[in-house]
Amino acid sequence: MSMRVGGLIVLLVLRVLWLSAYPLNSDEPQHAHVAWSIAQGAMPYRDVFDNHGPLFSAIYAALLKILGERPDVLWWLRLAVVPWYMLSLVATWRIARRLYSNGIADATVILIGLLPILFIKFGEFRTDDLWAALWLCGMATMTLAQRRTWRWLASGVLFGAALSVSQKTLPLTVVALASGGAIWGTWWWIHRRVTAANALALLAGMVTVPGLFVLWLAMRHDGAPAWFDIVAYNLAPTGCPGRPWHLVGYALVAVAILVFVVVTMRGKDATTRWRTFLGVHALLFMLMIWFVWPLPTEQDFLPVLPMAVLWLIGFVDRSGVLPSKGKIALVSLLALTEFGLVLTHAPLWRDKLAAEEAQLRVVIACTTPNDTLMDPKNGGIFRRRPYYLVIESLARQRFKYGRMPDDIAGWLIANHTMVAIDGMYPPAAQAFIEQHYLPGTGGVRMAGIAVPALAGPANVDVVLAGSYVATDGLQETPVSIDGATAATRWSLAAGHHTVSTATGRPLIMVWRQAWECGWRPDVVQSPASGHALPVPRA
Repeated sequence: MSMRVGGLIVLLVLRVLWLSAYPLNSDEPQHAHVAWSIAQGAMPYRDVFDNHGPLFSAIYAALLKILGERPDVLWWLRLAVVPWYMLSLVATWRIARRLYSNGIADATVILIGLLPILFIKFGEFRTDDLWAALWLCGMATMTLAQRRTWRWLASGVLFGAALSVSQKTLPLTVVALASGGAIWGTWWWIHRRVTAANALALLAGMVTVPGLFVLWLAMRHDGAPAWFDIVAYNLAPTGCPGRPWHLVGYALVAVAILVFVVVTMRGKDATTRWRTFLGVHALLFMLMIWFVWPLPTEQDFLPVLPMAVLWLIGFVDRSGVLPSKGKIALVSLLALTEFGLVLTHAPLWRDKLAAEEAQLRVVIACTTPNDTLMDPKNGGIFRRRPYYLVIESLARQRFKYGRMPDDIAGWLIANHTMVAIDGMYPPAAQAFIEQHYLPGTGGVRMAGIAVPALAGPANVDVVLAGSYVATDGLQETPVSIDGATAATRWSLAAGHHTVSTATGRPLIMVWRQAWECGWRPDVVQSPASGHALPVPRA
């Protein structure tokens, strides 16, 4: 037992050491922003867009309220999802222990704990961590439950909680039912009274947590926005050409696998059936992701990869091709290989969160809770966005195929948004941000107006009304606007203005609040004059 606990402690230490070693995924600040909004009293769906279930954000809202506005918040949030990584390992160990042996359970935990895709994804602050942990715990509770109805009820509660985190639980459940039907179909019919009792307990458990959330949302008048975000938005067509042959191909392969299972499971004992169920369920879901899923991602595999690894290890063990020492050597070699891949993909000595921390440091220092900030997927975390939808993969496809209007610029103007963060915007929004926001400290763009180098007055159009500072990028520079006495600071209304400079050099007008907090635009030295000139970039 001490060796087993020691192995878990080593995996835990490695998981914590690697929190900053891999790049930020855009989903992480998105989930953080939703949780932060809830912590500030906002309602999910009605006040902030979220196309996931509410459980994950509700859990972490309290933590974000405690952490407050801090630039290293994502390191702490990554630390806060490590328990789901450990819980998934423990649940997998329990399943392996029930169906195989202590040795296979230990080997499985080591190999899935270091498997790069699991090691990295379980270290990101994302809903899929909790989703996978709940599903695996449900599977561990249900495995070999037999006639113990309470275990079916408990499994249902865990599966329902997983559904309250991610709608991907629905196809996962469908695949599980199809696999179970192929393996236990005849047994279910013969023992239909027991089957009915277990099924009712499972169903009752599954609707408990989602039902409570539906009731809560209805009481807070958030039902319709929740339906739009969770269901209508995710199912709406993107305009991307369909792949009907992929669906047909998957259906044929799935039916062939299930028919094979029906034939081969006759007369098998309960343990063999459960082993086969876990392997077939994992295989069918992974095939679904590869061939049918509209936008496959690595995190989609989190709840089934441990079962696939367990099945493979069990198959090798039962095949008898390796002696005991050979099995130990193989597991050791695979574990070292996985660790090497993790080290190669995410070197421990590189801080991949540094850029995000620098960005958040500027956001916190230069904006107030009353300011809005534009980013594709809530990268500012602690500030409201002027545009409701997040610009993730589904939205980008809808922009591309004309299913959504590219009207973000209008929302920026209407909400007086003076701060923006670069990202994957649709064309019109990207052009507007590049034209009206200047890049600078921390990779944060601030509202700014370029004044070209002219001998006489320069004509400029102000789109974002506000208080501005005239500068050459390093220091304030007096200018005359619309014939008034020269000054460095101006309150400019939206519209057409004329700007006169005494130097004739190019200048910029920068949002005053950004200038006063220490933000500075990106500048280079002019080779001709030696003067620092602002250089707007894409």
